[in-house]
Amino acid sequence: MSSVAEADLSDQKTIRSTRSNASTSKIPVDGQIISANASPNVIDGAPFPVLGSVQEIVRIITRESAVASVNQEQTMAGDQEKGNVLHPWEVPLETEGWRSPGWLCVISSFLVNFVVFGNTFAWGNFQRLYLENVFADQTDAFRIAFIGTLANSVLLACGLFLTPIIQRIGFRSTMVIGAIVCPLGMVLSSVTTALGQLYVTQGLMIGLGGAFVFSPSLTLPSQWFTRNRGLATGIAVSGSGIGGVALSPMTERLIALYGYRMALRILGATYFGILVIAVVLAKSRYLPPKSTSSSSFGLDNFWDKSMASRKFLLLAIFSFIVPFGYTGPFFLTPTYVTSVLGGTSAQGSAMLSVMSGMNSVCRISLGLLADRTGRLNTMFACTFLAGIFVMAIWEFSTTYSVFAVFSVLYGLTGGGFVSLFPVVTAEIVGVQHIQKGIGFCYFLTMPGSLLGSPFIGLLQKNRGWTAAIQFAGVPSVAAGLVMLVLRFMVNKKILARV
Repeated sequence: MSSVAEADLSDQKTIRSTRSNASTSKIPVDGQIISANASPNVIDGAPFPVLGSVQEIVRIITRESAVASVNQEQTMAGDQEKGNVLHPWEVPLETEGWRSPGWLCVISSFLVNFVVFGNTFAWGNFQRLYLENVFADQTDAFRIAFIGTLANSVLLACGLFLTPIIQRIGFRSTMVIGAIVCPLGMVLSSVTTALGQLYVTQGLMIGLGGAFVFSPSLTLPSQWFTRNRGLATGIAVSGSGIGGVALSPMTERLIALYGYRMALRILGATYFGILVIAVVLAKSRYLPPKSTSSSSFGLDNFWDKSMASRKFLLLAIFSFIVPFGYTGPFFLTPTYVTSVLGGTSAQGSAMLSVMSGMNSVCRISLGLLADRTGRLNTMFACTFLAGIFVMAIWEFSTTYSVFAVFSVLYGLTGGGFVSLFPVVTAEIVGVQHIQKGIGFCYFLTMPGSLLGSPFIGLLQKNRGWTAAIQFAGVPSVAAGLVMLVLRFMVNKKILARV
């Protein structure tokens, strides 16, 4: 028993000796010598030394945590000085699944596209009404088409000038302006008494209001998705096709039941309700990067020098060419069905709905396909084929059934560039500059959007339908070839997923 007691006593002396040595030892921490005496000594006579050790460990951990915190702050400061801190668009996304808040932005953008482009596709009903009845003795097809094309061109071109506004007041506040101006343009159109007033209300106001909701909402899905960016953007812009399916027959029916003035008021109220929901659902991860210019509207707000490249030049050329023929089939379908095929206005509206419906299907399917086969590959194929379908099938559509086939095929390919444009732009300029890149390219679409359909209408009047149809197809074929050059500039391998 005495030997056991002596052994216990010896162990306790050893423990106290170890503690004593530890208390006077010096510990190196990050290149600095820190004495362990910096913390109070543990009570030597504690009956349970383990408890004393726990207290000491807590003190050491607390001290080391403070040192680590200081080191982390110093490291972050050093990274900021070196420019190594991750930008918001470089931060990895937590999820791209159904729990991602980005899907709310997809719904928001879907609703915006439903209104602004659905209204564009439904314009053909008003164009025919104004041309044949309301202003039959005051205008012709060339001049009346400018109302619809003015709205569409302003809608796309104004995105370039909205970047500094978004930087200043944010995405959602910018969209609020458009949610008020666009429906107001429809309501004011219902009280106009002269054709010139429609250029301001149903043309300029609707286009300007549409730009304030469309341009901010278009880039939001790309902020929330990387792997599924094509699918998300495709679903968002498919709202334009579905809007055409819903709003074109709805417009034709409202005009027949209540007259065009009341139809404009009902549509304006409908647009306002839908756009309010879109504004509520919109959410951004970050604002466009601030420019280095001291002026709120300096050049740096619209352009970044890193965007200057041959690839972006080809994308800009594509943007300039493709809209000259894109909207022609949509605007001229009601007139073609009634004047060439001998159909009724309801049949013309039905064909426009078919074309718009297939357009919405293509925007989702091509977005999904682009994520699997390559975005530039898909952009080239759908744009080139759309032009071929116009030049080959529409030209020989002498029966209602053949024209229905054309409407399906053109609907499946013609709007592909709209759904893929944001993701292709992100590929070329980077997601951080997508707002500036899309704004610049959409600005280049203004001449084609403004003059394309009126010029096609002028050709149809003076040279016949063949000249008009062939002119509508050539820009898509040419733009497709430009995209093919860009695709091989990015990657020369034929079977590469680009």
